[in-house]
Amino acid sequence: MADTVPGIGAHHRSYALWWVAAVHGDPAAMRQLASPAKLLIRRSVARTVHLPPDVVQLPAHDEDRVVRLFLAESCDDAPADPLLDVWTWWPGSFSFPGRPRNHPNFPRDGLLRFADDPEPRLRVLTLDDPASDADLVERFSRDPDGEVRRRAAEDPRLSPDAAVGLAQDADAGVRVAARRNPALPSASLVPLLLDADGAGEAARNPALPVAVMHRMIALTGKGPHTPA
Repeated sequence: MADTVPGIGAHHRSYALWWVAAVHGDPAAMRQLASPAKLLIRRSVARTVHLPPDVVQLPAHDEDRVVRLFLAESCDDAPADPLLDVWTWWPGSFSFPGRPRNHPNFPRDGLLRFADDPEPRLRVLTLDDPASDADLVERFSRDPDGEVRRRAAEDPRLSPDAAVGLAQDADAGVRVAARRNPALPSASLVPLLLDADGAGEAARNPALPVAVMHRMIALTGKGPHTPA
């Protein structure tokens, strides 16, 4: 577990107490255990995959950040608002990749309200809103924060001109995303194949011209009739 967030360190348990985990599938037991004074019990309850609607509200609004984090990572019934709150301060972990942002209940509608938020982690969500448009992608391609530019560089609505600029961005993550975006014109994409810094990403771009792909295969000597 990451230890970069104040109050949440490597000493915090990332698993449930065995005897609480044994009754994770019992709604009555979860209802009884969700509000005791013992912190490890509450954290263990938050690790269950499913909780009844009345029970899930308790860990969702628990005063302990770790309880709310565990719920966002583990429970498919976690409500939208606590998930959004966890996103603002939790950078993610290898144990639960993508959470809370890829949680089924993570909010999508209404995110446009964060387009001008001073916090980049909230601005970066804005393009996930179904009401966002290509103009916002263009605007975010010039955002001062690298994470926001990276999100724009991944977007299929990115304009060719913006893709060209982002493919040379000072932030390596932004460059990688832009060089893999099909919006990048062939005139900028193909030369990257000869660039040690960009060849890998350029080769993965689905917009790479078929003729160029055939030429690459021929140069490797691994054509369809060439023994491996």
